[in-house]
Parts: sequence; structure tokens; C-alpha cells
Amino acid sequence: AGERLARIATQPSPLGAALKSARNMATLREIELRLKSVKNIEKITKSMKMSASTELAKAQRTMQSGKQYDLANSGV
Repeated sequence: AGERLARIATQPSPLGAALKSARNMATLREIELRLKSVKNIEKITKSMKMSASTELAKAQRTMQSGKQYDLANSGV
């Protein structure tokens, strides 16, 4: 009888699995918080893209003026 009881105790219960999955369900507050954080990350990403494009434009202008300077010096 002890072996049978031990075997039953070690088997996963279908009810336990249902309770486990219910505990893993997100609450409405957690979902709202997650959406808010995703929107904040989107805003940060957008501002990073804008600053990167500004830096790229500045670097391209600097490169163009450097090319013009090089062309002027190579003619001398």
C-alpha cells in the first residue's frame, strides 16, 4: 500500500496543472503595465532613430566638405 501511495504522490495531477497555468495567467493590471512599457520602448526607439539620422546627416556633410577640400588640394 505504501508503494502505491508513493506512486500516486509522484504522479502529476491534472488539477495541479490547471492551477499552475491559472497562476501563470497575467492579470489585467500586468497586461496594461506591459503595454505601457512597450509604448515607452517604442518612444525611446523612435527618438534614438531620429538622433542617429541627425548624426548621420552631420557626418555626411562633414565628409562632403572634406572631399571638396581634398579636390581643391589635389589640384595644387
